[in-house]
Amino acid sequence: MRSPFCFYLTVAVGLNVPPVVFAGQALANGNNCAVALQWLMVNAFFCIVNVAAAFYISGKVVQPPPDDGNGAPFIAATVDGGKEQQQQPYQQQQQQLPNGIKKFWQGHTSANEARLAQNLTKFGRVREVLCYDPIVAVYIIIGIGYIVWQSMGFGRMNEAAECGEDGLISSAVMCGFLFISLGATAFGCSVCCLR
Repeated sequence: MRSPFCFYLTVAVGLNVPPVVFAGQALANGNNCAVALQWLMVNAFFCIVNVAAAFYISGKVVQPPPDDGNGAPFIAATVDGGKEQQQQPYQQQQQQLPNGIKKFWQGHTSANEARLAQNLTKFGRVREVLCYDPIVAVYIIIGIGYIVWQSMGFGRMNEAAECGEDGLISSAVMCGFLFISLGATAFGCSVCCLR
């Protein structure tokens, strides 16, 4: 892979696939320990979401910003004398404003225009995806749940020790906390490698 997010994707896949395998092993062992099986199955769901989010976020950041065509004239919705009128681009419209209005609006842009301008830089693209993408917002909430679930894994590990299934939970918790720490580090390194 030539993507700057190759390291982040490797960490995400490498540390989230083993807990899914551990859940499969617990399921294959039968229903000996319901506590371990339940925790591992929910953890497997979180891990699959982590991998999907890693591919989604890296894909959204790496792709170039869309050309929304703001420089081209827009077709007006009104018809005058059987002919459609063309609206002029934003810059030409500002030049036709009276001086007082032009001075008032000079330097002021809408929030969307400012966001689109910042979207052209590499950190602007990261900011756009992390702060304004609704799918990433849902993932952040799920990620908080994932951190809480990993913390609950310690208690479930002690409960599962009675059944002899604590080894799978222990390994899954280890992978989970490694992903939380190394995943954030790998994401930061990948952002620094953006062009």
